[in-house]
Amino acid sequence: MSTGIFGLLSAPARDRFHYWQGRSGQWWITTVFPLLSSHVGDASVYLMVRRDAEGRAHPLYVGQTSDTARRMEEHLHVNVLRAIGLGGNELHVHLLAKTKAERFSIETDLRNGHDTPLNRQPSSAGLGGLFGLGASYRNEQQHESLLGRSGV
Repeated sequence: MSTGIFGLLSAPARDRFHYWQGRSGQWWITTVFPLLSSHVGDASVYLMVRRDAEGRAHPLYVGQTSDTARRMEEHLHVNVLRAIGLGGNELHVHLLAKTKAERFSIETDLRNGHDTPLNRQPSSAGLGGLFGLGASYRNEQQHESLLGRSGV
């Protein structure tokens, strides 16, 4: 454990990594950063996350990119602000995918395994099958009231 001033600047080791399970059942390791991190310039699959008071992580958005810092800057005025509005406070980054196809596959697996309110693409987690279509509409209405705009 770090001591002194540098110990105050880094997250505890137990919070540095987080595992996310995709729809496939596969677990994906991510490195945890503050949501407004701009120094992660590598290709990644990334999640904007709300960590609640009990320490549970709730994904708000899942994406993939060839340059995480550039993509987060592009997101800044839309999805990052919306994530902050929903309590977003962490950026989880999976750096082990070697190709764009692999990143896309992992992004899809994670997006389909979780209800991520800021993703525009439909996911099976948000739809819940045929009976989830009404829930999806209800979720859009809820997002309208939370975000001031429907169809997010």
